[in-house]
Amino acid sequence: MELDLHGSHHRASKEIMVGEHTALVSSIKNKMTNTSDFSRICRVSEKFYKETEEVYFPHVVAVGPFHRGKEKLNAMEERKWQYLNTLLSRAVNADACLVKCVEVLQKMEDHARKRYGEEIDMNSDEFVEMMLVDGCFIIELFYKSCCKGVRRRGDPFLATYKVFYHLRHDLILLENQIPFFVLQLLFDLLPVPSQCGDRTLIELAFCFFKKMVPDDPHNLEDKYGQEIHHLLDLIHQSFIPKTHIFRTQPTPPQSQISIPTVTHLRKTGTQIKKTMSPSVLGLRLNKGSLRIPALTHHDLIETLLRNLVAMENCCYDATKYVTSYVFLMRNLVQSNDDAKILRKKGILDKEDDFVRLFGNIYVEVDSHDFYYGDLCEKLNGFKSPNLSVWYAKKVTKCVVRCLRKV
Repeated sequence: MELDLHGSHHRASKEIMVGEHTALVSSIKNKMTNTSDFSRICRVSEKFYKETEEVYFPHVVAVGPFHRGKEKLNAMEERKWQYLNTLLSRAVNADACLVKCVEVLQKMEDHARKRYGEEIDMNSDEFVEMMLVDGCFIIELFYKSCCKGVRRRGDPFLATYKVFYHLRHDLILLENQIPFFVLQLLFDLLPVPSQCGDRTLIELAFCFFKKMVPDDPHNLEDKYGQEIHHLLDLIHQSFIPKTHIFRTQPTPPQSQISIPTVTHLRKTGTQIKKTMSPSVLGLRLNKGSLRIPALTHHDLIETLLRNLVAMENCCYDATKYVTSYVFLMRNLVQSNDDAKILRKKGILDKEDDFVRLFGNIYVEVDSHDFYYGDLCEKLNGFKSPNLSVWYAKKVTKCVVRCLRKV
């Protein structure tokens, strides 16, 4: 009997190659996982909140580890467990569903921990339980608030506008988040109420936060190819324009950025018009007209903008879109006269409220992060038509209109 030396050698070589590839693939996967585990949920720097902690700290419910165990928030912990029970009870086999959820969260525990900007002092069981209870609470809250027939009368979370206001306030806070992938995992594992049809988790979130999203959610779905870090990040992505501006020239530092007020722009002949941009950040200068998207004032706008600014400055190393917007608007709108002009144009729906809003929010912008550098250069370099010629044309038009009436 002859030995197949060549075949054995070939198989051995193949096995060695497979082993080498397996090691390489494993190494690549580990590197991919580690680079995607940047901490995206962090505490707000003291320079942002100072004497305004109420817009950064939860009022009624703690989500995640940072505010867990605070005395004033403990009253709602039992309610969260009730929501978990309601959500699981829709499953054909609630026990099996619970086991599956726990198993999946245990596998992703390390991934979830790395999403926080500091080490979480909780053992494995405590951390997984927190992710499960808080995640299911949020999902059930979305169901009850967005789908008719799911909510029961007298629900303590939804019985009054005051409580609902506090809930929405608490769920947009930077320090009060859990990773979005945890929500998505649980959403995919748990039964969906028949009243909710085939709504996605993103659609439910936009329904819950509908006043805070600057566009129709159905027009936003194609934006979310990139990873969503948490609920506040989801709202943040809805603000970012689809077309990004990449600067080729360095902008001056903040102290040298010159932004004229709306009143000054009008005096120099710059027209101001409302634009139907899909993004509230879509300001632009076009043929001598500063075109500004409309902004609606709502009861949580200050909390939202402050937390978006804090998130951009405390957790992210990227262009500061919302920070740049607030910085630009606080310079454009410095008085009620400025706000009044924008209100007449349909850009703002209030006056003094916006003056206070933009004036109160702490913002600082580094040159390489300022989104509107090009716009500011154009505004300052824009030369309006000769005002005397412009005035003569305007008088001529008025005379022609009067003659026609005669």
